[in-house]
Amino acid sequence: MAETYTLEAEPRTIIGKQVKQLRRADLVPAVIYGLGEAIHITCKRRALEIVLQKASGTHLVNITVDGNTHDTLVRAVQRDVIRRDILHVDFLKVDLSKKLRAEVSILLVNVPKLGADLMLAHPIVSVEVECLPTNIPDHIEVDASRLKALGAKLTVADLPAISGVVYLSDAHDVIARVESLTGASAEETTEDSTIMPEPEVIERGKKQEEDF
Repeated sequence: MAETYTLEAEPRTIIGKQVKQLRRADLVPAVIYGLGEAIHITCKRRALEIVLQKASGTHLVNITVDGNTHDTLVRAVQRDVIRRDILHVDFLKVDLSKKLRAEVSILLVNVPKLGADLMLAHPIVSVEVECLPTNIPDHIEVDASRLKALGAKLTVADLPAISGVVYLSDAHDVIARVESLTGASAEETTEDSTIMPEPEVIERGKKQEEDF
């Protein structure tokens, strides 16, 4: 089970371009949506940054607003395209008793050393799962020790069974395979096996309109 994080927030009535004054006060506008009416909130920037660094899109974030706690997942983070400052965050309110779909990262472990003429391609770095919000894995480890010879591969079917978690991706989808280095394309050689899925990041320039 992924760890749960907590965040304090205040209700917000300011929307549109006026949210700039909130940011000048070191507050970040956000919204909680998904169950019932949307709740517009503000969060202290530093506290929010810490939670976002740890929560990704797979950890529950319990947000307290006016004494009420909302179980949420981070769904979108909007940042300034130049400074990378957080401009706005979307939190999805979830029902802990109902299953949902989530994208979870795949982490290859026990990766063998390959010959100079071989490379390990990793075309799929995450997999879609269905489970209760409290059962979303932080990541999924898969043993890659058998990937030693040309043509050896791992598919979604090789992922370990996790109680309460159903894999929705095609079982035949190739997660990793050993290929000839000379025959690999430039695109394939840029794959990174340690990439972790994150909530959607939306970048906004200074001149773009804001309507939060």
